[in-house]
Amino acid sequence: MRKKLLAFALFITTILLSILIVISPSFAGKSLSYVELEQELKLDSVLNGKEDIELIFFGYAGCLNVCTPRLYDIKQWYETLSRKDQERITLKFFDLSTPEDPQTPDIFVKGFHPNFKGIYLDENIIRDYTKVFTVYFAKSLVDEDEIDHSTHLYITKRSNGTKVLRAIYTTYPYDFDYLTEKIKGLINE
Repeated sequence: MRKKLLAFALFITTILLSILIVISPSFAGKSLSYVELEQELKLDSVLNGKEDIELIFFGYAGCLNVCTPRLYDIKQWYETLSRKDQERITLKFFDLSTPEDPQTPDIFVKGFHPNFKGIYLDENIIRDYTKVFTVYFAKSLVDEDEIDHSTHLYITKRSNGTKVLRAIYTTYPYDFDYLTEKIKGLINE
């Protein structure tokens, strides 16, 4: 009972914070929906791909209500990028459900675009990643087959041989003109 109450409290807190971020006016001239930072990621080689910019999304294969519409929107935007930009930018989808078949996340996300990469990590390692990225996730209190999770888009950049978390984008629907401007700025640094 206590675990369910704690999970419910965390879920409500996440919802309230998300609402606050969306409805809050700009704070000191900065958008709270796009938070810039510079945090070196000391994680294994999963984040050390050849691309300069990686968009990171945490979800789970088969998530119809949250992951599918967001990944579809990202795919639509991604296909507007030049081939050169597509070679420099990718999306990595981290599956929070640790499915039985390790290929499931990659099969799921490649259904949106063949350049996207699905990442399977075991439960202990995925917890390390969610701590670093501050991702909330828990079994749904409403449907045991679902996972409630935060839906932020994380933007990393390769810098001096390491990956650096440069921004967290929290608003949906995505403003792709704004996102494109920010990503091009990162590429041109």
